[in-house]
Amino acid sequence: MKIGIDIGYGFTKAVNEVGEKVIFPSLVAPAGYDVLGGVFSQTQNYRITIASGAQKEVLLVGEAARHSFVVSQALNKEKPPELHDPLLLTAIGLLGHKDSEISLGVGLPLAYYASQKEDLKNRLSKLSLCVAVNGSELYIKNPEVQVIPQGAGVLLKAGGHLPLHGYVGVVDPGTYTTEYLLFEIKDGQPVPMLEACGSVEVGTQMVCSAVAREFQAQTGSPLPVGMENEITKQALNREPIRYYGKTYCLDDVAYAARKNVSTAICQKVLAAWGNRTGYIQNTFLAGGGPLFFGADLCSALPCSMVVEEPVFANTEGYLAFI
Repeated sequence: MKIGIDIGYGFTKAVNEVGEKVIFPSLVAPAGYDVLGGVFSQTQNYRITIASGAQKEVLLVGEAARHSFVVSQALNKEKPPELHDPLLLTAIGLLGHKDSEISLGVGLPLAYYASQKEDLKNRLSKLSLCVAVNGSELYIKNPEVQVIPQGAGVLLKAGGHLPLHGYVGVVDPGTYTTEYLLFEIKDGQPVPMLEACGSVEVGTQMVCSAVAREFQAQTGSPLPVGMENEITKQALNREPIRYYGKTYCLDDVAYAARKNVSTAICQKVLAAWGNRTGYIQNTFLAGGGPLFFGADLCSALPCSMVVEEPVFANTEGYLAFI
């Protein structure tokens, strides 16, 4: 079974060769004892068991982990294996089929691709274990692994919007990084302009961080890990935040931060594209960023359009490269 997996800082997305898809928060926590006996288990995402030899580990992944006080989330450029691999194994466990060899397509941000590609490929290709997701077991042994630069597969989603000749751009704003690529189309084939492709450490998390700072300034208490996205979403929906019986308004800060971060992304991308910017016929937007930033992002980039199902654009690109 071929599976494309995009393990983002915010969400993990995956799709297999028969079109089945999953998405869940990139959160992991130890699985404690359920004193309620599973009465509210339908509100969770996944409880996974990873067994390798005599070793066994039980973890909560996704929304289930968000409700733990010891939840872990990637906060730096290199996701540690103890966080990255349970997310990957959960996606495989959900989309893999029993008695079928596993082939994986995974990605890395362009900024880290050269330095992390081989280590990631070697580690994943040596996986030999059993993963059980919500009780359903799948055995994984030495999967075939392809590591692809993030954003490189987005053009596959562009379909008939690619010109026969000219320039097209790809912008993929994520949680912590934004990927940008520029291609020259020659006889319908994209040729990357390597000097105009890269990654900047700017993303939606900067908006969440601004909201978290304002929350602490108003309440005197920091936001717990795993709640920043939730509170930011409420602020952007202009919903009041209730804390210890008091009401706080964070919407002005959230909107200003979203505008500022979107401007920063566009400035860095357009500076990298330089004097080719005016010749771009389409800028394809992918990932969750275009939905988060909306018109603030779209209106500032030349001839921009959001690809179909932008959140899964990378996973489908990875799948196509396997």
